[in-house]
Amino acid sequence: MKISQMTTNQAADVLVRIAAPASKIMHDKTTMKVLEGIAKGSNDGVKFIADNLVPVVTILLKMHRMDVFEIVAALTGKTLEEVGEQNILVTISDIRDSWDGDLVDFFGSLKK
Repeated sequence: MKISQMTTNQAADVLVRIAAPASKIMHDKTTMKVLEGIAKGSNDGVKFIADNLVPVVTILLKMHRMDVFEIVAALTGKTLEEVGEQNILVTISDIRDSWDGDLVDFFGSLKK
């Protein structure tokens, strides 16, 4: 569920649950290096995705798998185990359905 669709109580619970794993991901030096490279690169569609997909997916699913699972679980009301055992297409759908500019803006505002 998108954070913007939650009640204040639901959103508070989710934000508390995802704060630590999101912080681990965003404070990882390798993650930051890749994200800085993405930010400096050109955004020319397919090439942009091809150049950045492998490093981002590698970092997120190799180095921060449980952090990603915890974020997905919190946003969907599932357990870590449920996220890890469900079909990958369901997980992708969960991420897509939960992606929310307001959530991204919230965490981005904490760095300012």
